[in-house]
Amino acid sequence: MTYPDPIKHKRIVSGICILILVPLGFLAKEYHGTGEYIISDKLAGTLYVMFWSILFYFFFYRINTIILVLSVFIITCSFEFLQLVSTPLLNTLRLGYIGRAIMGNSFSWSDFIFYVLGSIISYFIICKINKLSEK
Repeated sequence: MTYPDPIKHKRIVSGICILILVPLGFLAKEYHGTGEYIISDKLAGTLYVMFWSILFYFFFYRINTIILVLSVFIITCSFEFLQLVSTPLLNTLRLGYIGRAIMGNSFSWSDFIFYVLGSIISYFIICKINKLSEK
């Protein structure tokens, strides 16, 4: 099937992905039950990277996919390292739910594994969107 406007198709599909990832991310972050640590701490990190990668793709679809996903990965890792820093401004930002959700509140080396996983999944999703849009 050919799409008359591949750019519009990319935005629609990536928008749908974002609409799926947002509630999944919040549900994972707020999950309490069996496997809570893995779901609320680790899976949420994977979904976080996927959300930001696809959101960046929504606006910057012309950027090379590897560069886009790698940029999100580096920014996410920077936020992880920022958790080791304690300043009045950062502490104030972390008090609110959004600040905690974006910046985090505790450093963990194991989070990086899930950021890599989120980056890899994002890469394949974006490649699939590109491939489908060009048909």
